[in-house]
Amino acid sequence: MSTLIPPPSRLYKYQPLYEDPDKNYSLKNLREQKLWFSKPESFNDPFDCNINFDIVDADKDENLQSLFVRLLDIAPDKNAFRSKYMTDGKINDSFKTNVIRMAKGATKSVIAMKQWGVSCFAESNDNILMWSHYTNSHKGFCLEFDTSFKPFKPIKIQTVLKVTYSEKYPSLSVDDIPNNLPSMPQNIFGTKSLCWCYEDEWRMFASPGGRSYSFDPLALTGVYLGYNIHETHKHEIAKMLHTFPSVKLYEMQRSESEFKVYPKEIFLL
Repeated sequence: MSTLIPPPSRLYKYQPLYEDPDKNYSLKNLREQKLWFSKPESFNDPFDCNINFDIVDADKDENLQSLFVRLLDIAPDKNAFRSKYMTDGKINDSFKTNVIRMAKGATKSVIAMKQWGVSCFAESNDNILMWSHYTNSHKGFCLEFDTSFKPFKPIKIQTVLKVTYSEKYPSLSVDDIPNNLPSMPQNIFGTKSLCWCYEDEWRMFASPGGRSYSFDPLALTGVYLGYNIHETHKHEIAKMLHTFPSVKLYEMQRSESEFKVYPKEIFLL
């Protein structure tokens, strides 16, 4: 099991806005003080939460016994499972031969069964690529969250994790084969291709996915408006912020000398 890594004091969520008001779910969520948790199948990366992986440490007797107990627990026909994979009260060679295949199948079944939702965050508010890719070309906004408030804290299980970037698929220890999400955090749900490393992503999980969940209004400390945001959206967001006790409003400015954007605090009636 991976070690708990606390998130940074601030995390940022980039949100798109469109001319068609029916598409602006991000405004509805902000108004209702909620975060959207997407199902992984809707992600723009087909590898995300849907990667192959290797099972290591599967040849040790103690690991096989532990895995046998967990697979037996989720087997639809426990008697048939015992009959097939036990001989004279001991795990037989057939189980050893098929352990990796079964472990992978069981893990993917648990993932599919849980129907997890994922909400994604970044470590910075001034990433030009993030503004370009996730706010409809700087027309949207970015939310700043203080991670000392719910739903980021308290962290009793690893439902907030830092994404790892790699050129290779990850490996799982037999001990990571799950019955639930906290038992297998980083490798399956938090490993992405190295080409995504510019995102500096953190993830939060909820079940079921495909819906919104409330956050503590004290958690929201800043809203950053995109460089190309429409005036109508700018004033609409400003009106919403009166319901939040400690939020500041900023507008991103374009640098005159560097490939950068930077925030400037603004005050709107």
